[in-house]
Amino acid sequence: MLKTPISADSHITEPPNCYIDYIDPKFRERAPKVATLPKIGDAFLIDGMQANVPLGLVAAAGKEPSKITTDGVKFEELWRSGWDPKYRVADQEKDGVGAEIIYPTVGMLICNHADF
Repeated sequence: MLKTPISADSHITEPPNCYIDYIDPKFRERAPKVATLPKIGDAFLIDGMQANVPLGLVAAAGKEPSKITTDGVKFEELWRSGWDPKYRVADQEKDGVGAEIIYPTVGMLICNHADF
């Protein structure tokens, strides 16, 4: 019997609106948001944390290490399967993956926030 593999360590790329649209309105002003930064491109900014989160780094799956960059990467350039379920399922089928355990990317960094 052939068993279909399960990916136990997959990550999503949170779309720019995910925290703004789905957070309790009283926290919306402090919610992580995407801004376009000079030289870096699109990055999540998290209120109360010094480091920003360049989207070019969080969506690097499948890229050669030498091609991973933060230079001017825009959200629209990222792999759609990182955030769009329809594309994710198509990639799972192409790769022969039956299911995934999916973790957040920016959400994992928020766990280091002093207010958490």
